[in-house]
Amino acid sequence: MKKTLTRILILAALCVSVASCIKDTTTYQYMKGKISFDIPDYIYAGDVVELTAGGITTPEDPTYGWVISTIQTDTLYAPKIVVKFPSTPASYTVKALAYHPDYIVESVRKDVVTVDTTHLTGSLKGVAYNRLEAFTDPRDGRGYRYATIGNLDWFAENLAWEGAGYVYASSSVLNHVFGRHYTWEETKDGICPDGWRVPTNADWENLGSTVCGSAVSFDADWSDAATKLTPNATFNGNRFWPFSVNNTHKPDFDFFPLPCGYMQTNDGAFYGLETYGMWWSATEYNADQAYYRYIYWDSADFRPGYTSKSGIALNVRCVRSL
Repeated sequence: MKKTLTRILILAALCVSVASCIKDTTTYQYMKGKISFDIPDYIYAGDVVELTAGGITTPEDPTYGWVISTIQTDTLYAPKIVVKFPSTPASYTVKALAYHPDYIVESVRKDVVTVDTTHLTGSLKGVAYNRLEAFTDPRDGRGYRYATIGNLDWFAENLAWEGAGYVYASSSVLNHVFGRHYTWEETKDGICPDGWRVPTNADWENLGSTVCGSAVSFDADWSDAATKLTPNATFNGNRFWPFSVNNTHKPDFDFFPLPCGYMQTNDGAFYGLETYGMWWSATEYNADQAYYRYIYWDSADFRPGYTSKSGIALNVRCVRSL
């Protein structure tokens, strides 16, 4: 009797399990199209941004939702939302989702960095701009800090004139922190303010000889010059130059180079942020290439190079004679 009852209970349990499996075999479809929304990679801290989700073509009536790290942690269901980002610079993840009862959920995410461009107290810290003289570019009213090094005045910031060039990640807010990237061809058109110029190889040699303490040629690797120039800067609380035992960032001069990378004009992509700082020379290498100087994060040297005049965009430091 007990064996019979046990068999009945097992059979009953199997029937329930099978029925449950059959019941849960509903086929869900994949949506067609891709969720899209526009927001720059970098925006001003405190900005109010309108976000609109779209892109799904099938089904025709998906429900869109949003999740934003530390701001909107519960899903907000709406195709369009308005978000006010906090005034303290930070990094956020914005995630858009599409729902429908007959389809598998789709989602897409973008990382966004908010930036405070205030000198000394904003996103960029560790750069002693406050002890430097200031120059105002009459073309756009933008101010630049500069320092006298050797026999020349040098910008202590990258040129940010918007009449030419490219801004990192197409985010205009970074004009005020990274400056712009220009091709060498653009530097021929007088991109520096009146009275200033793009430095020649001879101008760079004047800088290098001062920093190194003896005469140097442009073609040389200026030993330990990067350590004597690079600031121990942070951006939104993170090291701008990564930690290196080779470059200890103990600047003796107010040149203040930052690793803002470079851009390739064939694909419009930027590379080398936080690893390379690269600046044009006005001197040509040949008909298609021109000289530049660069600092690599893990080296104490300030090195020369040459590259395409039109295929690569680099930062510019302006210089003037005393």
